[in-house]
Amino acid sequence: MPDAYLVRQGAAAERYGARVAEDLREAGLAVVLNGGGGNFKSQMKKADASGARFAVIVGDDEAGSGVVSVKPLREAGEQKRASVAEAIDLIKRSVNGE
Repeated sequence: MPDAYLVRQGAAAERYGARVAEDLREAGLAVVLNGGGGNFKSQMKKADASGARFAVIVGDDEAGSGVVSVKPLREAGEQKRASVAEAIDLIKRSVNGE
C-alpha cells in the first residue's frame, strides 16, 4: 500500500510534481505518481482506490509557491498546505503511528 498518491493538475504542476515525488521517495516513502492525466476529481478517485494514506496535491498555485497540499485519505483530518519537508514529516509521523 502506498504512503502517498501524487495528484497533479496544470503544466507547472506536472514538472513540480515529478520533483516532489522524487523528494518523497528519497525520504523513504512509497509514492504513486498519477501518470494517466485526467481531471482533479478522477485523479482523487484513483488516489482513494490506490489505498494510499494521503493524497499529495500539486496544482499550478502550489508549484508557483513551492508547496503542496496534503489530504488524509484513510483517517479524519483536514487538508493542509505545507512545504515538501513538512509534508514528508507529516506523512512519516502518520505511517509510524505517531
